[in-house]
Amino acid sequence: MTRRSEAPEPLRFRSVLLPLDGSPFAEQAIPWATAIARKARARLRLVLVHQPPFPPPLDENNLRLYTKIELAVKKSEREYLHRVAARIREAGAIQLATAHLSGSPAPALADYAREVGPDLVVMTTHGRGGLQRVWLGSVADQLVRSLDVPVLLVRPEEVAPVQRVPVLEEILVPLDGSRWAEAALPPALGVAKLFGARLGLVQVVPPVALLLDAPVIPQSLDEELMALQRREAQDYLDDIADRISGQGMVGRASSVLAGNALAGIQAAAAGPGVGMIALATHGRGGLRRLAVGSVTDKLVRTGDLPVLVTRPRGK
Repeated sequence: MTRRSEAPEPLRFRSVLLPLDGSPFAEQAIPWATAIARKARARLRLVLVHQPPFPPPLDENNLRLYTKIELAVKKSEREYLHRVAARIREAGAIQLATAHLSGSPAPALADYAREVGPDLVVMTTHGRGGLQRVWLGSVADQLVRSLDVPVLLVRPEEVAPVQRVPVLEEILVPLDGSRWAEAALPPALGVAKLFGARLGLVQVVPPVALLLDAPVIPQSLDEELMALQRREAQDYLDDIADRISGQGMVGRASSVLAGNALAGIQAAAAGPGVGMIALATHGRGGLRRLAVGSVTDKLVRTGDLPVLVTRPRGK
């Protein structure tokens, strides 16, 4: 295996963006956003997007009522943002800013993010409307697909939990041998450094029959090829671990035998101390292998762990 000398550096978080929509579900991302911002001494930006209702009526009387309702809703949203900001400030010193936007949520948030340049977006996978959205929320999905900054996705609970400062011991980082997948390392290292956590590196190794597209192969050949695949995977992970050892945050590095990437990652995430999963939106094989709509989506909606998603630059 060719050794790569460059070592990924922890991403520095100077600005954190937290989208809200007025719902308790969206607010469940607040503990993670505030903890990261405080530890990094970063500016936390609370953002709410006002969605204008249907086009205004043409007759004068209804237009006047429509305008009054719109003004009242906007005032209520601004007051909500100020209340949340006040509550966050009461919990401890923090650099805080608020923004009240207007338009369709995903495009408005994406435009604002490009304007202010946050280093991280923290949000729940769905907010208003709650758990009726059992897949990756459309706004979160669109932001992950369009932004070049990491997005920390928090799956909200049906009953809002008591908001405590998050404790993080280990971040699981699934890798597949590609540089695209390794794009998850800098943000994962950045978060790990803030929380004093370690990284758990894992590579999922599929059965040899799947690799050869053969339903049946001799047992001796199967065992030999499987051992070779696992040794190569372990060598690769050990190389990555050695490259980041100077950061002092390496925990385990292990290959996992599983029929598919999702099953292998879920098995590794069940290990003791794992409190977050960090991965790139796609690695070897492009979007067919690690698409937002497949592995990331299923990790979010089938598990309780926050998922730190990074879209590799140039994709």
